[in-house]
Amino acid sequence: MAGSLTGLFGFERTLRNNGVDPSAAVEASLENTFDGKGSTERKNSVTATLTAVVREVFPNGNLYIEGTKEVIINNERQYLILSGVIRPEDIRPDNSITSDQIADVRIVYSGSGVVSDKQRPGWLGRLLDVVWPF
Repeated sequence: MAGSLTGLFGFERTLRNNGVDPSAAVEASLENTFDGKGSTERKNSVTATLTAVVREVFPNGNLYIEGTKEVIINNERQYLILSGVIRPEDIRPDNSITSDQIADVRIVYSGSGVVSDKQRPGWLGRLLDVVWPF
């Protein structure tokens, strides 16, 4: 990268009068390289039995269901929330259905407590993520 100084608020005339070539007054070089690699992998599995309630019956006979479950283990609250649409013919004789037979399924597995608090950055770390440009 190279540059020249051909106009600087009239100072280029003063430089020229003192024997300085303004076009060669500024010279710079810049080199920037980046070599990055990354990968991510996530594997989750949740096995649970959850009771759901029919919240709506659609004109075609399909059912909108919702279910929640809250478990407290060692002062850690864990929540499992499920909702979606099922077909009556997919309901087994024991009145159960597997999650892969639920259309538009929404499964939320979250928690609160000591373990959950340790899995996210503190307030200072979150603040720096917002304001730090790099």
